[in-house]
Amino acid sequence: MPSLLELQLGFAAAMRGQGERVHGAIDGRAIGVSARLGIYRHAIDATRLRTLASTYPTVQALVGEAFFEQLARRYAARHPSLCGDLCAYGDSFARFIEQSPEAIGPVPYLAEVARFEWLRQEAAFAADADPLEREHRAPCASAEPHALGVRFHSSVRTFRSDFPILSIHRWCETSAGDAPTLADGAECGLIWREGDQVAASVVHPSSYACIESLRAGQSVGEAAAAGSAVDPEFVPAECLQDLLDRGLIVEFTDSNRSA
Repeated sequence: MPSLLELQLGFAAAMRGQGERVHGAIDGRAIGVSARLGIYRHAIDATRLRTLASTYPTVQALVGEAFFEQLARRYAARHPSLCGDLCAYGDSFARFIEQSPEAIGPVPYLAEVARFEWLRQEAAFAADADPLEREHRAPCASAEPHALGVRFHSSVRTFRSDFPILSIHRWCETSAGDAPTLADGAECGLIWREGDQVAASVVHPSSYACIESLRAGQSVGEAAAAGSAVDPEFVPAECLQDLLDRGLIVEFTDSNRSA
């Protein structure tokens, strides 16, 4: 008599179409063993497909439902889920697309779109936090810029692509107006959560450089220098004010005070 662990491993292998170790432990009198297992396997495949489709709607819109289903099945075979949380399923889909020439051939930016959509997934399920209240901002105005740090809301993500990724995503959602073209050029920006909705915005490359510097743990002074290196007319205060207005900063830190 196989142990519970052996049964579980055998069942998992059968769901992947790998082996028949568990067949002998299944009652096949009413319905054949293969048919019984097939019911479960079909349900699991359908759940994985729905999960990927809900996480990557723009990818699906760009390649069509039939081709997306083929991609999803091949992805599931090469990258079986290692976590019981379906929200974590599909984290390597962009890399899988990059390694699938038949997918990226007609849509050269498909993997970039997938990366963008996974960032949206991360933002959607990030931990919550309260934005910095207005009365707590004033003390930071007198801090030395090279001692002042920033802690972002945990949902904040950044994206940068040689393609107009956010424009493509928005057009696939609405199909309003003319479709973006590759001539529209690169886009970089922010992704975050507002309430229970994920928001995104394109930012100027200088603001992007400043924000990336802050996210890397550098000071406001260092981040200002990073932004100015991209655009000498960059105004750090405007960038910080925009982040505060969006509720993306939850804390300012002053290394001089903590020293």
